[in-house]
Amino acid sequence: MKVRCPYCGAEYDAPEGLQYSVCPYCGTALRQGQTYEKVYIFKPTLDKTAAFRRALSLRPWASPSDLDSSASLTSAELHYIPLYLYYVYFEPLKELATYATAPAVEKPPFYIPKDYRFPARWRIPFKPSLERTAVFHGPQLDPEAAWAAVSGRYEREARNYAAVFKKPISDMSSFEGLVYYPFWRLRYAYGGREYEAVVDAAEGDVTYMEYPVSRAGRSASAAAAVSIVLGAAFLGLIGAAFSPAASAGIHGNPRLLDLAAAAGVAGGGVAGLVGAVRLLAFAVERRAIYRADRDVELV
Repeated sequence: MKVRCPYCGAEYDAPEGLQYSVCPYCGTALRQGQTYEKVYIFKPTLDKTAAFRRALSLRPWASPSDLDSSASLTSAELHYIPLYLYYVYFEPLKELATYATAPAVEKPPFYIPKDYRFPARWRIPFKPSLERTAVFHGPQLDPEAAWAAVSGRYEREARNYAAVFKKPISDMSSFEGLVYYPFWRLRYAYGGREYEAVVDAAEGDVTYMEYPVSRAGRSASAAAAVSIVLGAAFLGLIGAAFSPAASAGIHGNPRLLDLAAAAGVAGGGVAGLVGAVRLLAFAVERRAIYRADRDVELV
């Protein structure tokens, strides 16, 4: 549905059926059509240059040694992801009471690890501005659904704590407002190609980074893959030497000994090849992706 921002006057599309909407231009939040005041923000601690340096300093596997000196930043956008803020309290455990945040989006506009731990401290009240300095994203979930997705770990902690004292507990947690959390979405050039990176602008963590696979990295990956295959084949040969077929060959049937050795080498080689597939892929591909919660992937 179309919504007109009461602060900057911009018109934007907002999902129907949600309690909250956010102006992507100035960040003004509306609740059921009325301006919502309980909004907070985390200020970036990194500007775009510092965020780019942080991404280049990551140095993921097989990246070029001159990436930090030869790559150039081509564009940078500051994005604010909406979070919901909660006061977490399981009665009567006042000593465990705390604040927590949960993503208000189901599908972020760029890669963020599913279990990324967003902070709740150091937020400050948000004031919209007519000067557009960032992209604000609106909620895709209601507060109840977002809390249901993360509340389990807090409840388990409270129940484990209460079990020591044999106390029953009840969840008295409450919704406290909307929080904007900053990320830098960067694009950079290297060797005539463009790549993307995402950096937490408040904490400095690199959550996503595309990067070129260097020639040296490809060569090292190929050498490592060959070593794995040859090593596995050798182990297969050793295993075959102690097999029943080898024992039979030693006792008068040399052909069985030869067959056992060949089978051992072949079996070990195949097993090694399976383990080396990933390294062989690095040997031929020229682009890889780092994600904070996964192994490096090739594209």
